[in-house]
Amino acid sequence: MLNIIGYLRRGKTSANWQMEKLADYGALNTANRRVLAKYGNTLAKYTEDEIREAAADAIRAIEPAFAKARKAGATLLDALPPNASEPLKAILAEYQRLAVDGVNFTQQKLLEGAGSVYIDSVNKAALKISTGVISTDDAIAQTVREWSKKGIPAIVDSAGRRWSTEAYAQTVLRSSVRNVTTETQFTRCEEYGVDLIEISSHADARPGCAPYQGKIYARSGQRRRYPPFSSTSYGRADGILGVNCRHQIYPYFEGVTTKTYEANPNTQRAYEASQKQRRYEREIRASKREVSVMEKLGDDSAVSRA
Repeated sequence: MLNIIGYLRRGKTSANWQMEKLADYGALNTANRRVLAKYGNTLAKYTEDEIREAAADAIRAIEPAFAKARKAGATLLDALPPNASEPLKAILAEYQRLAVDGVNFTQQKLLEGAGSVYIDSVNKAALKISTGVISTDDAIAQTVREWSKKGIPAIVDSAGRRWSTEAYAQTVLRSSVRNVTTETQFTRCEEYGVDLIEISSHADARPGCAPYQGKIYARSGQRRRYPPFSSTSYGRADGILGVNCRHQIYPYFEGVTTKTYEANPNTQRAYEASQKQRRYEREIRASKREVSVMEKLGDDSAVSRA
């Protein structure tokens, strides 16, 4: 964003301002590629580390339950230590790859989006300048204000929604963390031959999760006393263990495990409050972006508003 403003403002105003700015597109693109290259390897490493830590956390969360059950005399299959499990290694490697691919894809779309924003800004500013009632600096300032708070669009999905780079990258990472956590815990249950699982519960659970939290399910669906896990909202993006879900699963052993969580479907008020909080956070981040852009632009009144 700061590169775009720098290229919009550099040089002197002339009758051929629009053509000169459009001719700068290649140079801007090169500058933006340098920015992405500077952070690309670091982003990939941090992304891999985040997925690795999520997998480790998933194991740490449920491994004590297996040890406790074995000590209490529960019948368990002999499972390999977590760091020696080939299926778990494969899961970790796959989700690390997917997360890094997602981040790289976002960077590529960011590069394309930055170019589109620049060209659009040049054309809009030129149209304002052509009226003769506004200076080049004011025309640039007005044009920049239109996109500074929204950021540079990275993705336009099939529904026509425009995702900012930040929002899309966060979604990629959260989805990968959620998926590697779920797959790791399910695989560990399979390695130990465990069928019953307990779902954690949270006061602010979303509507797609609330009816199913704090209960015990049979993954096989073959237990008369327990509902099948397939009867939950699992598999839906907004369902249990779906995108942005914070629930965890824990192995449950009849006669050995003490039930930890309580079912609480009455979470609507707390959920609405959490959504309001997320909205505030998004608005604060947007305002911070706007402050940075307006400082680069040198628009003191716009900085104060932001």
